[in-house]
Amino acid sequence: MECQRPVEINFPDPLPDFNAPNNVGTWKQLFAANMGKRVKIEISLFDGSIRTICGDIYIVGNAYVGLMCGNNICLGDIFSIRFATFY
Repeated sequence: MECQRPVEINFPDPLPDFNAPNNVGTWKQLFAANMGKRVKIEISLFDGSIRTICGDIYIVGNAYVGLMCGNNICLGDIFSIRFATFY
């Protein structure tokens, strides 16, 4: 069943500083530096399969990345990302 209403999600503030020394060179820093850009990410699921999600980078948290996919926000575990393709 498809939901047609716009997504309204409250994300916690403040978001971490991804330029801090312990975040340099991580997925978190890469995605935060490219906020708003189009990306395709491939996430490894528990059963070993790969799920592909495409959208614009909307938010980056300590353990998640959110993509705006049409009217939906798709959140994924940042630690299970295997590949990212930027457009």
